Amino acid sequence: MRRSIDTRKLGGSWTLILLLLVGALYAAHKGQDAAWDLKNYHLYNAWAFLHGRLSIDLAPVGLQGFFNPLLDVPYFWLGVGPLHHWPRLLAAVQGLWYGALAFVLLRVSVRLAEVRGRSYGVPDLLAVVIGITGTMAASQAGTCTNEVPLALLVVLGFYVLLPLCARDLPGHATRRVVVAGLLCGLAAGLKPTAVVFTPAMAVALWLALGARTTAWRLSLIFTIVAFAAFLVAYGWWGLELYKLTGDPVFPMFNQIFHSSWVPATAGTDRQFMPRGLLQWLFYPFYWIHKNHWQGGNTFADARYAAAMIAAAILCALLLLQRSLQDQGSRSERFLLTFMVTGYVLWLLLYSILRYAVSLEVMTGLLIMVTVQRLTVHSLSTSQKPRLVLWSMVAIALLLIGSSRYPDWGHAPFADVTFDVHPGTTVAPGSMVLVIGQPNSYLIPFFNAAQEIKFVGITWLTSEAQQYRLGELTRARVINHRGPLYAILRDVNGEDVAQLSRILPLEHLVQCHRIASAMEQTKRGTDLSDGLRICNVIRY
Repeated sequence: MRRSIDTRKLGGSWTLILLLLVGALYAAHKGQDAAWDLKNYHLYNAWAFLHGRLSIDLAPVGLQGFFNPLLDVPYFWLGVGPLHHWPRLLAAVQGLWYGALAFVLLRVSVRLAEVRGRSYGVPDLLAVVIGITGTMAASQAGTCTNEVPLALLVVLGFYVLLPLCARDLPGHATRRVVVAGLLCGLAAGLKPTAVVFTPAMAVALWLALGARTTAWRLSLIFTIVAFAAFLVAYGWWGLELYKLTGDPVFPMFNQIFHSSWVPATAGTDRQFMPRGLLQWLFYPFYWIHKNHWQGGNTFADARYAAAMIAAAILCALLLLQRSLQDQGSRSERFLLTFMVTGYVLWLLLYSILRYAVSLEVMTGLLIMVTVQRLTVHSLSTSQKPRLVLWSMVAIALLLIGSSRYPDWGHAPFADVTFDVHPGTTVAPGSMVLVIGQPNSYLIPFFNAAQEIKFVGITWLTSEAQQYRLGELTRARVINHRGPLYAILRDVNGEDVAQLSRILPLEHLVQCHRIASAMEQTKRGTDLSDGLRICNVIRY
């Protein structure tokens, strides 16, 4: 039986084309992206950026409307422009990120085998399959959450740094550190949900190289370059937020920046944080069975628990076999430290699993490395490859077979990409109140959207009613003298009550249903909850 694979063919251009095609077809098969986040802020943020709406509108999205919009622009621009009548093609284009991530992960597995001095075989391929079929990676393929392209940048940074784990540092070590820093810093700047992976990579590099002077120098260069790349990707946006609100990451971490717009709180979503000591220590084991620990989406994924067990075993083995200071153990320390540090930082800051794609796709590699390390002093030389192979086959079947994949929201394809009809003609000079969430995706599709002012009345304005944002909201609504409209759903009762406190004598009349294909599921379920636009009459 042939146990090695020719990696020259495996990592070639045809493999890249094949995986890109798989990613595109998979995304198109899933249907039109209609996730809550897409409807809440991804479309609006891109439109608002392209039309300079930051200081014109007032928080129509809520908290997420202040996120860096750069990653949202390509999808929106394609969807309303060149691919407006090609929704399936747009979904396929968005799926290319997933195919590219699979290819880079494959290249990481090849390089990892090379650095460790091992031949490449079926267990390495199985490790890639385990990672790329993870529930968070696969479920977000083709969506606008942007976690997959961020993971692509981070994993590519890991790939660039791997050769530094060889016995002798390559002559261009500094160049590799600079490139990896640019990739990781860019990911963090484009969407700060990836910010935890930069320190994780720096710590991993430092420990992998033995905490020597060279390790300190390269880790420091990596960190400085990553921070510079972060400033390039995010600094311009942070400056805009700072000039407007006094907080460069508004409304996040306002306990540090103390913007007068909102309360001095962190602003981070804490609902997915572990509850109790056992969850803090063993959170991944709560995800093994079908559950709702990560929100309303049902999922199950044992990869994280398996990776946690593998990390503990590998750590113990490396400590017991610390005399093995070869390039294999160095690369294993690099992988192990990145995974553990990244997980701990992610757990402390977010605990939102769909942000952990960069870790999820590497779980298979960590498991494989541990299985191989376990066989170092066991059985005969001829039996080791067979034991590793069948162990990885069993693990892959178990992990993939027990996975339950969430659906973040998909609609049937319509004749156009964004088949949205606001329901009535809103005259230029009007103000439209966006009451509740996720309603702001409708804004770009009003006929005279650029000549209309949009004001949000959401949980964020309720939290900030005694602060600058609440004051501005009341002033803009009360002082507006033109036509006034409101977008709302039946489930937005608390936000409607907030409007009543601003305008005690208001009345909603002449309501028109808003037709949106993005409010349908692939099974035909209507999610609109009475989505409508009404005239607001003041007495």
